[in-house]
Amino acid sequence: MDRDDAKEEIRARVDLAELIGQTVRLTKSGQRFRGLCPFHDEKTPSFYVDPARGFWHCFGCGAGGDLYGFLMQQENVDFPEAMRRLAERAGVTLETTPQATRARGRREMLERANQLARDRFIHNLFKHPAAEHARQYVRARGFTKQTITEFGLGFALDEWDDIGPALAREGINTELAREAGLVRQGERGGHYDVFRNRLMFPIVDVNDRVIGFGGRTLDPENPAKYVNSEETPLFRKGRSLYGLNVARKPISDAGQALIVEGYTDVLSLHQAGVTTAVAGLGTALTPEQLQLLSRYCDEIVFIYDGDKAGAQAALRNLEVLESAKARVSLVVLPEGIDPDDFVRSHGREGLDGLIADRLSPVDYQINMVFARHAEDGADGRAQAASEAVEVLLNVQDPTRREDYLARASDRWGRSNPGRTEAMQRVLRMELRRRLAEQRGRGAAAGARDPGFISKTLTDGSRGLMRAETELLSLALDNEPIARLVARALQPADLVTTADAAIVEALCERLASDEGLDARGLVAGLPEEGGVRERGVELLVAETPGSAESSMEELEELAQAAICRLQASRAAAGQGMRYQTTATSGAEAISPEEFAEMRRQVLEGISAGTMTQEDPAYRKYCELAALLKSTTGGYAQDFVKVEAEEDTGEGKQPPRSVTAAEVAPPRAETPSVPATVPEAEAWAAEEGDPFGANDE
Repeated sequence: MDRDDAKEEIRARVDLAELIGQTVRLTKSGQRFRGLCPFHDEKTPSFYVDPARGFWHCFGCGAGGDLYGFLMQQENVDFPEAMRRLAERAGVTLETTPQATRARGRREMLERANQLARDRFIHNLFKHPAAEHARQYVRARGFTKQTITEFGLGFALDEWDDIGPALAREGINTELAREAGLVRQGERGGHYDVFRNRLMFPIVDVNDRVIGFGGRTLDPENPAKYVNSEETPLFRKGRSLYGLNVARKPISDAGQALIVEGYTDVLSLHQAGVTTAVAGLGTALTPEQLQLLSRYCDEIVFIYDGDKAGAQAALRNLEVLESAKARVSLVVLPEGIDPDDFVRSHGREGLDGLIADRLSPVDYQINMVFARHAEDGADGRAQAASEAVEVLLNVQDPTRREDYLARASDRWGRSNPGRTEAMQRVLRMELRRRLAEQRGRGAAAGARDPGFISKTLTDGSRGLMRAETELLSLALDNEPIARLVARALQPADLVTTADAAIVEALCERLASDEGLDARGLVAGLPEEGGVRERGVELLVAETPGSAESSMEELEELAQAAICRLQASRAAAGQGMRYQTTATSGAEAISPEEFAEMRRQVLEGISAGTMTQEDPAYRKYCELAALLKSTTGGYAQDFVKVEAEEDTGEGKQPPRSVTAAEVAPPRAETPSVPATVPEAEAWAAEEGDPFGANDE
């Protein structure tokens, strides 16, 4: 089939909600789905998916599109590559260009090189005579064959030329092996294996592609305990997490993810039934890694080793943790213990107990500050306040910051009201001083700030813009309402030029024999001026009313919005041309009084608190008509309210949501599904995982 046919066939076969749901945790919201946007940081869901129409849109950052656009942004690929991947998913055969074929072939060869390397490492661990010490190490760690197989553990021989020649025999040349980060060029020419005498942990992405490796040395004299693959076209360390391919579904089911520091920690926790564990890759945590995890859960728990390095890691990461979409908490294990040791000694129940007592990163840092100065008297109190405020300044939300401040004061007071009050007073004073310093550097907008003035001027028409959004969203969702809009409104009645263009297109569509076909209408809108983008917004926006609303109720909602738009246009038109003092036969009124009357009428209509039947509205219209008829016009033009004044509001969800919808109640410690039914996972499998009878 040709390209256009294939494109539509893919649309028909791929479920948009299922596609996006692999990387974004979606919840049902009427006929649509809602979740946290994967393309910008947010803590309240504003990302909507409409699988019936095949569109998605974020009301927070404005991103939106169809399944192709989502994959292009999510995977950072161009349209041909996105189409190829979706075609493969849908089982659709594509006609490809030679250039696209070459680029795809190169990437597939890199993926194949990693796959072959993983197979070679696995073969070495299970079969090679020189890997006996590696097998003994794995036995000593107590890993079962199920765990070893699920995570693809392998071994890189203590040789310079094992992987390179093995890949060459499978058609992977040296250049590709080097590009995949598996071999390196020597100073005297030739190439050698990057990984040698190491237990190998394949790093697999959420699409089950091997993108890199982590290797733990088995040489006690080697100072580099762990080595990861170099950055390659497939592997970006700061954007990847070890074990996420295995843990993704359990994390999504539980709504919670655990992050530990080591590869073996992940294996031990999974073997104990804690299947929501993943690990970083040996570097400081990155916002991209947090964003990746936040797609699947709404709480991330960090489990740090109980040593100085683990505690310092928690302190270093506070600013990054505060930026996460998901709620973040942490557990610091007893000193000298890592998660692997702890779960072996105390089992899953012991770990669950620690997680139940988890702290927020801010609470943890303040605890650390106060512990250092607990016995230092007045000088210590002042120093503790200064350091605690440094922590509190990382909390941007004033309400949360105040809550942390109160808890910090209680913690310092240790049931002594006078001590608590003193610390609270010192903290507030220091925090106020530091915030004032920040404002002095221009952090806050003042009355002379153009952005501040612009926002103030545009706030008046927000209610009207919301009514317009609800009305057009309902029209695109319901053909009888669409016909009502087409009969009652003219493009000039709309607040924005984009909405006016959409109403024009709607009228043309309904005048034909094609019927409504909202998706087709939006797809045909021009991109110029953001018209198509606005159309996508309206398609995925939640319509007013409810699923049980009758047609009569929906028509009443629509008619109310239409009346507000018409009244607003009529009121604005009365004062759009002239302004003067009243003269013969007219009620005495100054230009300033008339302008104030007009402002109140427009605001009332915009807010929905005034109708065309309101006496104030009628008086204004009569006065305006009288002034115009007796004077032939007013001396100066009014400033017209431009359509562009309120484009920002159009990007907000078209209805308010309840607190329960934004943050559904859940247990304090979500249950974590177990993969090993026995209470003691380490006894779940008997025998040698590398026994002679194992193939």
